[in-house]
Amino acid sequence: MTISNFRRLYQVFRGFERWLLLSILLNIVVAAGTLVIPALSADLIDNGILKNNFSYSLDIGTLMLLAALLAGAFQIGNAAIAVWASEYTSHNLRSRSFEKIQTLSFGNIDKFRSSDLLVRLTTDVQNVKIAIQQSVMNLMQAPLLLIGTIVIMAKMAPGLVWIMIVLLILLSIILLVYFVIVEPAFSRKQAEIDAVNKALRETLTGIRVVKAFVRQEYEITKFSQAAGNLKRAAIRPQMVMSYLMPTVFAISLLGFGAVYYFGGSQVLAGTGLQIGDVTSAAQYILILMMPLLIIAIVLPFITQANASLTRIFEVLDAVPEVLDPVTPVEIHPDQVTGRVVFDHVSFTYRDNTGKPQGEVLTDINLVAEPGETIGFLGSTGSGKSSLVSLIPRFYDITSGAVTIDGIDVRSIPLAALRRMISVCLQESVLFSGSIRDSVRFGRPDMTDDEILIASRAADVDGFVQNIPGQYDSTVARRGSNFSGGQRQRLSIARALAQRPKILILDDSTSACDVATEARIQDEITSMMAGTTKFIVAQRISSVITADRIVLLDQGRIEATGTHAELLSSCPLYQEIYESQLGSGLRSKGNPS
Repeated sequence: MTISNFRRLYQVFRGFERWLLLSILLNIVVAAGTLVIPALSADLIDNGILKNNFSYSLDIGTLMLLAALLAGAFQIGNAAIAVWASEYTSHNLRSRSFEKIQTLSFGNIDKFRSSDLLVRLTTDVQNVKIAIQQSVMNLMQAPLLLIGTIVIMAKMAPGLVWIMIVLLILLSIILLVYFVIVEPAFSRKQAEIDAVNKALRETLTGIRVVKAFVRQEYEITKFSQAAGNLKRAAIRPQMVMSYLMPTVFAISLLGFGAVYYFGGSQVLAGTGLQIGDVTSAAQYILILMMPLLIIAIVLPFITQANASLTRIFEVLDAVPEVLDPVTPVEIHPDQVTGRVVFDHVSFTYRDNTGKPQGEVLTDINLVAEPGETIGFLGSTGSGKSSLVSLIPRFYDITSGAVTIDGIDVRSIPLAALRRMISVCLQESVLFSGSIRDSVRFGRPDMTDDEILIASRAADVDGFVQNIPGQYDSTVARRGSNFSGGQRQRLSIARALAQRPKILILDDSTSACDVATEARIQDEITSMMAGTTKFIVAQRISSVITADRIVLLDQGRIEATGTHAELLSSCPLYQEIYESQLGSGLRSKGNPS
């Protein structure tokens, strides 16, 4: 998996290969400067110091100084490239992931939790950034130093090469075992980070509810369990990492001692090695330790980055469940009348594996004429929101067809389809900015007069006029500085501002009082006379004035008609009516 992930990561640098090539060249110079210093030190000891040749010692010392300065300067240059490469990579991955999320369908977003996506675009990207920086800065030197050390040792002290080979075998086995143990551990750690972020987001978002129900202890316990799981998942790879460095260092020091023992014995025996050769060989053992220490330092970052890359690529590889048509039907917005037809429509949600979970809607047949107001009523889970979500293709139907003016919605380009439809979703989500920005979110080029018309229709202008700054007033993140009813009215104003051909209000006045709801409905009826309107509601008062009310039960249409027709003929509607508005009302002969 690592090779595949990092091969894909290399594609990020297409067009910038020259910088990676420059980094390799700089690393070659740094490695050469590092390797030449021990060889020069051997010459300095044997031919300069031991022979009391000051001039020769000065010349060799100067060369050693120049080699060190050159290696240091090129290392600085390589560090600059490492910083650039890591920042470029993190920016690219973060931007591409965010862009991909914007293309995903509702079904994809259902599978990727928002807290999970947040971790992938922050923590996971940061892990990759650190791995890239450490790899470019240090890892490329490792094979150069490794190969160079063995070649020089084989030429300078062939009788001591076996020590290096033993060290390499031992350390390679240790690194391999480390990799096998730690890689899955990092994956588990990232999964537990997701769980902690989910618990944090859920609790902090609902902190008022937690306090209202005095559930602080419960939430503390729940978070402690998630944090404890993360702690246990993090301890294993961290403990292995803590053992790795001392082990590598200890084995390298054993090799250092072995060189002095066996090399010193050969010097004393007069078998060819000189004091400078042994000293140089000992330094090369330390240089041999450097790439292994580099690997020991960088490998944890690479391992963690590999787990993170897998999660990032899951997002980048996600295929939107709803795609633009291959052969789109061009439709001009001004020519749309808004006639919507559900023709034997069935629909089912799918799980994370793409397997159907059971039908939510079954054989829905319905025609909404241009300018008509259709109300959807039914118990929670009856399929109301799912049904209206099929019109703008938030989800695709399982079977049947949904058409607008006789054109299957699957044949209309998504952007064009959603421009002719305006939706006010169940959750009133507002973005930070000003009230003016919130209303014109779907049409940034709106005039102030158009903003005012939409705001008055949604009963927004009344409370905005009492706020200092009025339409320039700040909207906090998610609209937290407004009440639930105010957020809903701002969301309705945003939907109305687009002047759509089809308007969908999904339980959008549930937080408003009945009087406010009635005013909004009257304004919408007046302002959107030619617009086909779909109103999803839990209470009859929200749809009582609709041209037709569609009663849904367990994903099927139970009955269709006006309020008076259903009240006189449909037992289920009568039951809902009496439970909400009181049995006495109907008996007094006042069905409306």
